[in-house]
Amino acid sequence: MVAPLPGCGLGRRRGFARSRLLPLHASRTRLSPRNGRGRIRPRHDRAAGFLASRDQSPEPEGRSCCPRGQREIVAKLKPRSERPHNIYAIMDDLRQKILTQVPGLDVEFTQVLQDMIGDMEASPEPIEVKLFGPNTEVLEKLAEEVSPRIEKLEGAVDFKGLQRGNPEMVIQVDPVQAGRLGMGVDQVSEQVGAGLLGLTETELRSTDRTVGIRVRFPDSFRFNFERVRDFPILTPAHQFVPLSALAQVDELQGQTQLLREDQHLMVDLTARLENRDLGSAIRDVERVLAQVPFPPGTSYEIGGQYESQQQSFRDLLRVLALALAAVFIVLVIQFRAFAPALIIMSAAPLSLVGVFGALVLLPIHLHPFEMGTALNVSSFMGIILMVGLVVKNGIILFEYVHKLWEEQGLPLGEALVEAGKIRVRPILMTTLCTLFGLMPLALGFGAGAELQKPLALAVIGGLSVSTFITLLVMPVLYSLLEQRAPSRRGAGPSSSPVSGN
Repeated sequence: MVAPLPGCGLGRRRGFARSRLLPLHASRTRLSPRNGRGRIRPRHDRAAGFLASRDQSPEPEGRSCCPRGQREIVAKLKPRSERPHNIYAIMDDLRQKILTQVPGLDVEFTQVLQDMIGDMEASPEPIEVKLFGPNTEVLEKLAEEVSPRIEKLEGAVDFKGLQRGNPEMVIQVDPVQAGRLGMGVDQVSEQVGAGLLGLTETELRSTDRTVGIRVRFPDSFRFNFERVRDFPILTPAHQFVPLSALAQVDELQGQTQLLREDQHLMVDLTARLENRDLGSAIRDVERVLAQVPFPPGTSYEIGGQYESQQQSFRDLLRVLALALAAVFIVLVIQFRAFAPALIIMSAAPLSLVGVFGALVLLPIHLHPFEMGTALNVSSFMGIILMVGLVVKNGIILFEYVHKLWEEQGLPLGEALVEAGKIRVRPILMTTLCTLFGLMPLALGFGAGAELQKPLALAVIGGLSVSTFITLLVMPVLYSLLEQRAPSRRGAGPSSSPVSGN
């Protein structure tokens, strides 16, 4: 499993869940935070209370922290040990109840910290599909075909597709028909604009100001498309003809925004994930997109947290490579030979078996039926940390091997066995101290432990396996490697590698 960051609950060992209520038809839906609070507050076994309810007062547009027609509710959950379900199960339960009891709402749930990190990274959603095309019509058709497929993916919730705006009226004047009546397009537009938008014909003087009087058709006419098609147009011959005789009047569903990236028109499709890792979800997204026939001139990109995750992994791989190179140089300088340095460094990749085993097999939050932790940035940092700890055990062992072999003249086999007997105790002591020190983080104790848990699991799994590799595998590999170097065998202290002391 692969994920960018682990889920977390912060703040005095509590989790925070944010729900954003977005009415599909704000003009017909009276939305109050109480609508959502009433669904959560009775769940006293799950919620410890509300921290805040955004935009509770009827503030004017611009002063509210939410756009018009949107509300945010922030709930503080009880500690994980006092509630039977994790935060994702609670959000899924509330989502189903709100959508069932308050139809017509577009609801999205998120954790506060993850939402803030996503906003700072400009990639707030785990799944983001960017569709590019030459014009909005092609993109709309493509989005309508792709959206249902992504929305039906396993684990995908809070899907956001093409955002539709308010109804729009498009009037296309036929210059040929208008010319036959002795009119131009601008003359028709002026009359339509005067009737629908109005003209200031006079002013009303008040005590300290002047109020313009705008004359226009009533709203019952302006917002009725059939009546607008019969809009009377006065011709130069002082005759009235309906607007439909000169123009085509269409009703369209407008867009709230037009997105561009690298100067290309774009439609953004996003979704959140629950109970599923990001890596497998992206593979399903790629499989779904491969089944969609893309018209010429269109393309897609996968962004969101997946894009930032891939960049983070590339950066961490470079850091890991630099760490391995730096450690190898230090080992060569320490032992003045490549053989022990290569043997000690070989424990790092072999220890990855323990890293992935711990991430996959160890339970989550002490719940035996919730297994597995995703490979994310935190666990990758644990792998980098593990490299130094694994090398430390190898240095403890081989420093004493070289002391017995180089200085005291023992045969290599006897030196390896004797060093293993002497150094097993300090190796086990230092390893156990590290493992027990990381155990609270691995068990998920303390506020924000979920962020550090993958790191702790990676170190615990890798260090546990590397201990046996150091004591059992590395001596065998070193003995085999030295047997292939006859020029060094039995050369004596003067021509052998110098001890690290």
